[in-house]
Amino acid sequence: MNNSELSIHYHDHYTEAGEHIISHDVQLSNIGHWLNKGWYDMAHAPVASLFYGLLMASTVALLFFAFQQQPIYMLIVAVAFIVLSPFLATGLYFTAHKLEQGRKPSLVSSMVAWRRNVSDFALFAVSLLVIAAIWVNAVPFLTAIVLQTSSLLIIDTSMGLMGFIASEAGLTFLALFIASSLLISAFVFAISVVTIPLLLRDKNIGAVSAMILSFQIVMENKQVMAAWASVIGLMLLIGIATLGLGMLIVMPLLGYASWHAFNDLVEIESA
Repeated sequence: MNNSELSIHYHDHYTEAGEHIISHDVQLSNIGHWLNKGWYDMAHAPVASLFYGLLMASTVALLFFAFQQQPIYMLIVAVAFIVLSPFLATGLYFTAHKLEQGRKPSLVSSMVAWRRNVSDFALFAVSLLVIAAIWVNAVPFLTAIVLQTSSLLIIDTSMGLMGFIASEAGLTFLALFIASSLLISAFVFAISVVTIPLLLRDKNIGAVSAMILSFQIVMENKQVMAAWASVIGLMLLIGIATLGLGMLIVMPLLGYASWHAFNDLVEIESA
């Protein structure tokens, strides 16, 4: 078999500082290994796992009770929460990293893991906040466009919000809402799948370079990354749909598993 017939299992990347980073191709079976390792980390870091799980569960529950009379806003906030989740998992990435090194993880240290590279962590966080803000402010315009362009606007006002949802305009809105939610979630996933772990591991790379590299790695592993994104999205939706209770397990499990995904995807060549 000649070289041209061999599958490419890795890709070379170079940062603006000349650093060599190698990305590896992964298989669908790797997803199961990432989740299994995530369970292992949960068992060996119970304090951090419970803390971050409770934090996310409480946040979801508070948001639910704050918007329970406004289901549309609840959906908007849920998508914004998913957009911000990569940064919210920073402490979990840090904990998994320490366990990998054979060290006892410190909850306090995990809460300030961003201090090692404040400017780049801040830039990434701001980037996600801007995307979330654009999304939140775009939905009312989406609603207005649907109402103005709907050819048949028949709404049962006695049903309140459900009267709108059940109408032609409401169904069109839901279809556009779901499509745009999936699109923005996919974009955020692509630019963040390895960004935070890379910033934790490598002080020489900036946030912008890390996000670009993350996007490139996702494009190199489209099928597996699409499946991994679907698993993450489904588990987050379960965590949200259970009024946050599921987040007790979902958040730490996905955070730890994402760290192991990063390890299989990225190799930083030592100078």
